[in-house]
Amino acid sequence: MPEIRGRSLMMVIQAVNTEIRRLRNLPEEKTVPEDQVRLVDFENLAEELEELYAVARATESSLPPYEKLVR
Repeated sequence: MPEIRGRSLMMVIQAVNTEIRRLRNLPEEKTVPEDQVRLVDFENLAEELEELYAVARATESSLPPYEKLVR
């Protein structure tokens, strides 16, 4: 599996979280069916990233807790 730096992983997590929030906050009248599929895809990705981040944090103690990234 390719390596990714902790700082880069943090940025990806924050970007994914921002997109999840955007999709969840779309007004119902502005959503299309693809938005729901996209939301589920991003939520699944967020779960995977959380697991990867836990591994990265175990080796890089300077990384903040995951919860701080997704407030």
